Amino acid sequence: EDAQCPVCKSDKYLTPNLKLLVSPCFHKMCESCIERLFGSGPAPCPICHLVLRKNQFMSQIFEDLAVEKEVRIRKRVAKVFNKRPEDFPSLRLYNDYLEEVEDISKLYMI
Repeated sequence: EDAQCPVCKSDKYLTPNLKLLVSPCFHKMCESCIERLFGSGPAPCPICHLVLRKNQFMSQIFEDLAVEKEVRIRKRVAKVFNKRPEDFPSLRLYNDYLEEVEDISKLYMI
């Protein structure tokens, strides 16, 4: 299932040059389906119906999609919550801040 496009059912084992990309909603699709579905503009994901754009699909870095999702979420959260220890009057307050950031990250991973 991980090696198959859910839209056209092309299989990576039968078609070795098949390239599957991951959407922001973490669904895999082959490049030809992405071009066909999103080439002329935004369209709903055929699996969850979230509106997507062609340029939002990315190569999968990690074998496990759950790890892929967690890493992407943590990167997005880190762009907003990026304070450093020197931004706080005490190490305790910095650690409290880090716990809050972790809680926020976990909310999005559900």
